[in-house]
Amino acid sequence: MSVDETSAMKTALDGLVREQAERRGLRDKKADEIKASSQEFMTKQVMTAQRYVEHRRELGERKTKSGWSTDRSHAEPGNASAFDDAPAFDEPAASFTPEPAARAGRDAPRRAPRRPAPVDDEDDAFLNNRWRE
Repeated sequence: MSVDETSAMKTALDGLVREQAERRGLRDKKADEIKASSQEFMTKQVMTAQRYVEHRRELGERKTKSGWSTDRSHAEPGNASAFDDAPAFDEPAASFTPEPAARAGRDAPRRAPRRPAPVDDEDDAFLNNRWRE
């Protein structure tokens, strides 16, 4: 190898090393920018979530103060519902007498089985809409 070829190869190698260093610097700079923008985005998301939670808590407080809540643990004892004093229907009343069951055979009316509706391919099946009925 000659001195000229060696110096040309050394120059080309120096150029490649310099280009590689510049690319690394640009890649690091872009990574820092992305990290900063994602940090900013996440900060905004957290602030929005906190505002939402505060808003929901405030709505919950308003509902309980105005009586919208279904939780009656905070209700005053004098303001009982009319349904609280209603009798339970667990046991049937004493005056109830069931009708005798119809005898199977001639006395029982017979019904014809219901026929299924004919399938029509032109119906819009996804709408569950039978146009003939």
